[in-house]
Amino acid sequence: MGRRVSVIGLLLISGSSYAADDGSLERRFSQDVRPFLASYCIACHSGNSAAAQFDLKAYTDVALVVRDYPRWNLVLEKLAAGEMPPKMVKQPPVDARNEVIEWVKAVRSDEARKHAGDPGLVLARRLSNAEYNYTIRDLTGVDMRPTREFPVDPANTAGFDNSGESLTTSPALLNKYLQAAREVGDHMVLTPDGFTFAPHPMLVETDREKFAIKRIVDFYERQPTDYADYFQAAWRYKHRTGGPTLAATAAQSKVSAKYLAMVWDLLEGKADEVGPVGKLRGMWRALPAEGDVRLKCVEMRDFAIRIRNHTAMQFAAPLVRGLPAGSQPLLNWKLRQFTMHRRESDPKALRKDTDPPLEAPVIPKYPGLHQEAAYRWAALMDKARVDDRDLVVPAGEVERYQAAFARFASVFPDVFYVKERGRYFPDDSQDKGRLLSAGYHNVMGYWRDDAPLSELILDEPGQKELNRLWDEFDFIADYTAHTWVQYYFNQSGEVAGKGAESGTLRPSDKEVSTPQVIFELRDAYLAKAAASNNPVADEAIRYHFQWVNDTLRRVEKMRADAEPRHIDALLKFAGRAYRRPLVPAEREKLLGFYRSLREKNSLSHEEAIRDSVVSVLMSPKFAYRIDAGGTQQGAQPLSSYGLASRLSYFLWSSMPDEKLLAHAADGSLLKSDTLVAEARRMMTDDRARALAVEFGGNWLDFRRFEEHNAVDRDRFPSFTNDLREAMFEEPIRFLGDVIRRNGSVLDLLYGDYTFVNPVLAKHYGMPAVTGTPDTWVRVDGAGQYGRGGVLPMAVFLTQNAPGLRTSPVKRGYWVVRRVLGETIPPPPATVPELPHDEAKMDLPLREMLAKHRENPACAACHARFDSFGLAFEGYGPIGEKRTHDLAGHAVDTQAVFPGGAKGEGFAGVQTNIREHRQNDFLDNLSRKLLAYALGRSLMLSDEATVEQMRSALGANNYRFASLVETIVTSPQFVNKRNPDPPEKGR
Repeated sequence: MGRRVSVIGLLLISGSSYAADDGSLERRFSQDVRPFLASYCIACHSGNSAAAQFDLKAYTDVALVVRDYPRWNLVLEKLAAGEMPPKMVKQPPVDARNEVIEWVKAVRSDEARKHAGDPGLVLARRLSNAEYNYTIRDLTGVDMRPTREFPVDPANTAGFDNSGESLTTSPALLNKYLQAAREVGDHMVLTPDGFTFAPHPMLVETDREKFAIKRIVDFYERQPTDYADYFQAAWRYKHRTGGPTLAATAAQSKVSAKYLAMVWDLLEGKADEVGPVGKLRGMWRALPAEGDVRLKCVEMRDFAIRIRNHTAMQFAAPLVRGLPAGSQPLLNWKLRQFTMHRRESDPKALRKDTDPPLEAPVIPKYPGLHQEAAYRWAALMDKARVDDRDLVVPAGEVERYQAAFARFASVFPDVFYVKERGRYFPDDSQDKGRLLSAGYHNVMGYWRDDAPLSELILDEPGQKELNRLWDEFDFIADYTAHTWVQYYFNQSGEVAGKGAESGTLRPSDKEVSTPQVIFELRDAYLAKAAASNNPVADEAIRYHFQWVNDTLRRVEKMRADAEPRHIDALLKFAGRAYRRPLVPAEREKLLGFYRSLREKNSLSHEEAIRDSVVSVLMSPKFAYRIDAGGTQQGAQPLSSYGLASRLSYFLWSSMPDEKLLAHAADGSLLKSDTLVAEARRMMTDDRARALAVEFGGNWLDFRRFEEHNAVDRDRFPSFTNDLREAMFEEPIRFLGDVIRRNGSVLDLLYGDYTFVNPVLAKHYGMPAVTGTPDTWVRVDGAGQYGRGGVLPMAVFLTQNAPGLRTSPVKRGYWVVRRVLGETIPPPPATVPELPHDEAKMDLPLREMLAKHRENPACAACHARFDSFGLAFEGYGPIGEKRTHDLAGHAVDTQAVFPGGAKGEGFAGVQTNIREHRQNDFLDNLSRKLLAYALGRSLMLSDEATVEQMRSALGANNYRFASLVETIVTSPQFVNKRNPDPPEKGR
């Protein structure tokens, strides 16, 4: 079926078919091969100007041929196909040609047999840029991509950038590694239990606050607090068929089981309830047993929110003559009252139906001070209450209605949590508050207000997590201490004349945070409040200063207690970074480095931990791939940890995870069944996307398409950055899907489906996809839109076009070179250029290429791939479907493929490959994946494994996993070959 397979595959059918002893091979080389080369090849292929830079005169013995076997494989292909010598020169006798073909086969077969399974020399090498980024992501939990300023990694002869053959290290690159390690270190943040990494640098106080605040707000926003979801879940439970429990219904509806039970009890209570409970139950009982009730549930939710907004408890700060209402001790008392009474109803919100009508209050429009915003909020609340008829109750049933409102409030709090304060306007589209703010005037402070969420929604693990996040907020940002210090210097002068100190006279933050200073200021406030004779103010002041002192002391203790845990976390971090347990000497060296930073360099604990993290990332044990195994000469088994790293960098381009390392620790990974099971697990993991990106992107040559700027955007305005990103993503989604579900690799050629997002669906003329650019859907029956598999994907059609026209040459070359694996020499330097702009061409591109192929020097190569490109002329320069080119010529997609078979369009390419070239594709895929997995170019000793991969494909319906499983259990993958010792005197 495939030309290369008919040549290469025969080599391994029988180990003795072409086997010969070395003497016989040398003799035949001297007697048959060299005279043949001299007569028919060396005239063109010799010296500095050798054709295709292939000097055949340089090969003087079999050993040199073996050393450069990939090029001699090309000789074999050219001779077997009759493409060399060129048709215009003297041709050798058939017998002479066959003798050389048989000799090359014999050399290959002999070497493959003698060295089958040789793991080859895989050089210790640095992580590639992609591997470094993925590893940092998995090590820190943050996708920082610190190599974005690194130079592009070069590829090896197999086309991949994960090889020691190409990944060298220069002093300039070493400096970039140091910068990258410091960047990662800048993201480190200490926690009570160790350290973690933030998505942004943690260099100043506001960075720490932003990080800790976002974690809490994200936690809040993940919680199921929409009343409509609970009403709908209760409706599902009421009208259930079968026997799902209320808890099971909650799980299916993704709501809190604890809170759903409370809502259910309130909705299903007795029918004679009054007030908001009675009205809500009436709405509940009016829901139909069938149909879509979502809008009705939303109406119920809106009713509950309105009632609670208008009946929330209201508090004002206690008054002290001589102190502003916003004085922090007094304001904190008010905040505490709100926090403690979220599940209560304000009796003053209700009006008896016999009361005279109230006038709506005047709402301040533009108060002079932000502090007066409180008056605006109070007036707005009063107006809302006046206007709400559901707050009017019968004069003789006030107590009964108040009980109903209280019951309602106990289930429906006025808010589950407060995530921001400080807005002047209630409408957050007009005004944004400060997240988790206490709402102080001139001082930044924070206040926790989430009791209803904890009491009603969260289970015990959720409560613990939320408590931990708030504890870590103060630990990380030290916000209580910062608020206290700001307050002491900026506002405490309202009682004690403090706050004027500055410069060298100003005490340190620690000096003003002692219990003595805190309680001295408390006593000054109490003295100020004594004249007002307000016991509430007295209690507020005492509570505030006691709370400040207790919190500061608690955080101090947390910090001291955490230091040993930080050091333990550093050691664990190093073990994860090195992808294996630390040996005692490594532990002591790292601890010694930390102690030296503290004692000799006088760094703080946090600074020393940060610099120690940088030192771990600068170690070759992190930044280099050094396959652990025996140190003896020759082939040696990899250690279990070395095998874990080799497997994870093959499938994930990243470090092993905990499960893989656990198998390495107990040695079970060295068993084939465990190794295969882990490979299968890892291919279903999201991190296997890296295999689609790094292997697929380099194999099919689209890895850097995100930077593709050859398209003229004035001529093609639809080629936006979003479309370019979608084009890049399509083959990743497709190949990733094949990997994860263990699909057939033939889907890459013949699959009648693809994956699109909204912008790509529009470009392809497919039905609209609703959603964001991140919304991707599978489209079956893609053939009706001229799509399906990788061949007609816009990324390849666009990349292999010069921008203002198509390029059948580039597109065809991509098919035969990248997809089918043919080796084609580069064009001569004197090849004429085709016109740049298709719109200005007098002739269709097909006719211009036909003239170009009239040159005998060009015809041989173009005959091998132009037809594949011409079949894609139905796609324009950015992969769009078309019937006419940019000059208005009707496009012709008919093609005569190598060997004489005819076809038309994309379907014709598929048919030709299926009937004549499928084995070439399978052989090429096998070789590319093996080279990528091993991190080196292939050798003759790999031929047996390639053949096993091909056999496994055929025996397993061409499933992708069969390739991976054959690779990871091969001798080349599980072993390493140490370099030979240097010769004496060298």
